[in-house]
Amino acid sequence: MTYGLTRLLRTEDDWSDLLCLLAELDPEPLRSALLLAPGRITVRREALVKASRGAPAGRADFIVLLDDIERTVMEVKLGAGAHGDQFAAYDAWADVKGIPVSARYLVGPNADPIPNEPSHWSRQLTVAGLLASWNRSPDDLARLLSVRALQQFTQLEAEATGPASQASIALSDALRLRRLASMTQATAPPGMIFEPKQRSEAGAANICAWRKTADGYVVAEVQRLNPRGPRGGTGTPFEIRIMVGIPGVTPEADGELADRHRSWLARRSFVRYAGSTVQAMVVAPEDDGFKTEKSRGKGHPRYYGYKGGGQGSSTVLRSTVDLNDMVIAFSAALQYLTTYPEQ
Repeated sequence: MTYGLTRLLRTEDDWSDLLCLLAELDPEPLRSALLLAPGRITVRREALVKASRGAPAGRADFIVLLDDIERTVMEVKLGAGAHGDQFAAYDAWADVKGIPVSARYLVGPNADPIPNEPSHWSRQLTVAGLLASWNRSPDDLARLLSVRALQQFTQLEAEATGPASQASIALSDALRLRRLASMTQATAPPGMIFEPKQRSEAGAANICAWRKTADGYVVAEVQRLNPRGPRGGTGTPFEIRIMVGIPGVTPEADGELADRHRSWLARRSFVRYAGSTVQAMVVAPEDDGFKTEKSRGKGHPRYYGYKGGGQGSSTVLRSTVDLNDMVIAFSAALQYLTTYPEQ
């Protein structure tokens, strides 16, 4: 069963599905966690919610009903942050249904802040705490599943803080990036903007932060690479990208801006600024970190990101870096953005 759960519980949605299954097997732990009165408990998973015609719509992870009346709305966030107007849609629907603010739960892996979380949603419940609620369930299957799943979740949490090369699945890295975003945003220089999403347009987990400049913007990003794969992958899970860009222009214009600041963008320049501690975390710290695209012949990587583009350099982190190492390196990158030469 442990192997099976390891294979099945690989995404945020998988863990939500498991919680839904546990509630169907034995609803009493859920009743206790949500402080619901006696009655028949049912759960709707990925429920479409919309307050009225023309209002924003969304799909809530859980709607919990008591005797067929909606009583609670729950959203589970493990690796991802809050995005778009999803909580505005949930709130509008919950207001119509008469669900009080106290019965709107944002469930994370722990009590750590979730990027762009709505401050009025309750953070009293965690995934680990909910799983543990079924550890003494009279239902044999629910009890066994919860015990084994909690063991697996504890392992994911450990992987999220340990060496990057030891992460077993992408969700471990997504949990790591969630914490990295929270920890670095708290100490970021003034004027730094963090992108609320944690997915690039290519689907890979990442963190993106930028600051405006006189000629566009400068970006620091942590991108999860593919350390595994049919051809061996990259061999290392993460890189930091430092880029420049101009909103709404062509790749060639971005490239011209990068050409003007090539020396500043180079990996070696950032590493020297960051010092010996970061240097020890970086693969080939004396290289420039540029990637050549044959189609354009430019010495800068083309990246299709949140702002539509940007060109710059890549700083590949060693596979042994842990969460604390990454906090040090990315915080240094955010500070480095403040040295951008605006001339």
